Amino acid sequence: MSLVAGGGSVPLSDRAGGPDLARGLALLGIALANTVGWLHGSTWTVLLKQQDATVLDRVVDVLLALTIDNRGFPLFALLFGYGIGILHRRSRERGESAGRFILRMLRRHVVLLAIGLAHAILLFSGDIIVAYAMVGLLCAVLVTRHRAVMPVVAIAALPALGVWGWADGTIGLFGGDGYATAAAPDYLTGLRLRTEQAGADVATVLIDDIGLLSPMAIGVIAARLRMLEEVVANRDLLVPIARWGLGIGMLGAVPLAAVLALDPAHRVLDAVLLLGSIGVVHQYTGLIGALGFAAALALLAERVRRQTPSADGTVAPHDASGHAACGAALRRDAADGGSAPRVVVAAVRGIEALGAVSLSAYVGQSLVAHALFPPYTLDLGARLGSAGAAALMVATWLVMILLAQALRRRGRRGPLEVVLRRLAGSSTSRSPRTDRSPRTLRSLGPPRSSPSARSSRFSPSARSSRPGARP
Repeated sequence: MSLVAGGGSVPLSDRAGGPDLARGLALLGIALANTVGWLHGSTWTVLLKQQDATVLDRVVDVLLALTIDNRGFPLFALLFGYGIGILHRRSRERGESAGRFILRMLRRHVVLLAIGLAHAILLFSGDIIVAYAMVGLLCAVLVTRHRAVMPVVAIAALPALGVWGWADGTIGLFGGDGYATAAAPDYLTGLRLRTEQAGADVATVLIDDIGLLSPMAIGVIAARLRMLEEVVANRDLLVPIARWGLGIGMLGAVPLAAVLALDPAHRVLDAVLLLGSIGVVHQYTGLIGALGFAAALALLAERVRRQTPSADGTVAPHDASGHAACGAALRRDAADGGSAPRVVVAAVRGIEALGAVSLSAYVGQSLVAHALFPPYTLDLGARLGSAGAAALMVATWLVMILLAQALRRRGRRGPLEVVLRRLAGSSTSRSPRTDRSPRTLRSLGPPRSSPSARSSRFSPSARSSRPGARP
């Protein structure tokens, strides 16, 4: 979900850096997690990993369990909800009625649903766009209700997340060795299987994937605080969220990763209650880790952007809270260790560019995987383990960063972003004027403190049967 102003999208040069950076890194997590939907022929253990993995494959599995599994999908859902929150906020700012906003969201999510169905049927049965479109529309309706609804929704949807975690912890006890679509002998067979799966998913998505509402609601709440946009004003909130969120997310992943490393065949740990409970811990701490990850990346993106010279040679603040706050933050960053290295700056800008075309990149990853893994292409799904598959997807992600940067330099959006904007009725909004006359500036009077800067001191506190749906 792009961050948009009014009825149209924000120009590429004015997009908030933190959400795009997080979205770009989440794409890597999705690509790596989705490999379980392509590999087949080896009995599953926890998190749908292979029981008989090589040492290198097992090392990769453990790293993914600690950093990506059940951490990437809540991050992406949180960012999706953040976009819905931005859309609603700007709809209210221009006086649009709740009914009109819901109609616009209906049109947008129907288009997104169509894209998701095409992806799920033609390419990959582990599609997440269908679930995001349908659950996201429900979130868009709920956001127009009383402000207290979103915190309630975030808590009420948590049990559904727990069910997913339980399945992740116990999946290895039931003898699966891959998805039928991964082993389909030809494209037509795979097409039939994916079509049947897509139909079942649409029918049950609001039951199977309702857990997505929890991170989406958290994203809406964060958007109300402008948490990822006005980073300088919200620094005192973002720093502890980043520290505690990342720490809890990592610690909570250790038990299930330990099972994966020490007893993947369940020769010792074979109790459903114990494994399921460990899976639930992995899931819930992943949600906390996703929030910490989003906060940390917003801080990093803002730090890098403040190093970007503007046309007059000064450093642009890139924050609505004003030059004074930015100057204080710059002095604080200098005391903390100075500017980010150039390689970090280049990496951040590249990943941000990829995050701005996340819909196209997500489908593009499936195109590449479809050319590599099925039996009717290169059949790497039966030949590679986690390490080889991960290496291929990391390489794909890096190439996509280069392509996204090329689009950004030309001021262009991704092809599916263009389709979504045109069919959903979006248009680029005008950039604000910056060439005010001295008389106009004098008429504005002395600067006032930003309302968001004041309010930022206060903070409200499926997989189901589809592979790769929740990285």
